[in-house]
Formats: sequence, structure tokens, C-alpha cells
Amino acid sequence: MRDFRALTSWTVVTNFFIVIGAGHGIAFLGLIEIFWIPYINREDFSLSLTAPYDKSLYAAALFSFVGQVLLIISFFPKKGASKFWSKAIGLVLLWIGFYYLTHDLRFNNAAWLGFRFGLPFLICSIVLFIVVVRDRVINKRFSTL
Repeated sequence: MRDFRALTSWTVVTNFFIVIGAGHGIAFLGLIEIFWIPYINREDFSLSLTAPYDKSLYAAALFSFVGQVLLIISFFPKKGASKFWSKAIGLVLLWIGFYYLTHDLRFNNAAWLGFRFGLPFLICSIVLFIVVVRDRVINKRFSTL
């Protein structure tokens, strides 16, 4: 299985630098991952899809952090199956985090801000998913011959 390091790196970087509305200013999603995750408490954290934007920022940061870590870990295994599954699960977690960040588009301008700045991530991640799945299917097809 091919590695696609550049595309994987771009996916992680564009997810890290999604601009979000936080309080009375803006910040990067990666800063929330670094600084807020150690201080999450039960009152602020919610996995509910109907939670307000402020409470879903923590879930978005947590899912994005785990997805980024899985994509970075996918650089190290030599076997194709472990590379594929770590990339696939990492991308799904990044998409779940992006959904938590932007699920309140109708009522919240901060969610629109995150959606607009998240479009490069969305494009990179979709291209990475298509390329990885296509490479996996082609390798499986030729390995059985």
C-alpha cells in the first residue's frame, strides 16, 4: 500500500488550522485541542447533537485530536491493512469532529465561520479517503491474482 504522506499531512494540518469562534474572538481548532482538552469537565462536555455550539466545541476538539493522532500513527506501520484502517478510522473521527463543529449552521455564525475555514480540510480529507480506498481496492485485486 502506498503511503500518501503529503496528502495525509495536509489533511492533519488543515484540520488543525480550522478557524472557530470562541468566546468573543477566534481561535484555531488545534489550540482548543492543546489547551482545553486537559480542562474538560462533565458540565462543559456534551456528545449530544442538539447541544449548543459552546458545548460541542469540546467534542469536536476531542474527535479531531484522536483522528489527527491516528493519521499520524498511520505513517509508521509497514503492513497495508494497518495503514488503511488507521487512516480510515482517523478520517471518520475527523469528519465526526467537523460535524460537531458545524452542526449548528442555521442558528450560529460561529458554526458558519468554522464551516468556511474547514472547507480546505473537507476537500483534502475526501481526496485522501478516495485515494486510500482506491489504492486498497487495486492492491487487493492484484494480490489475489
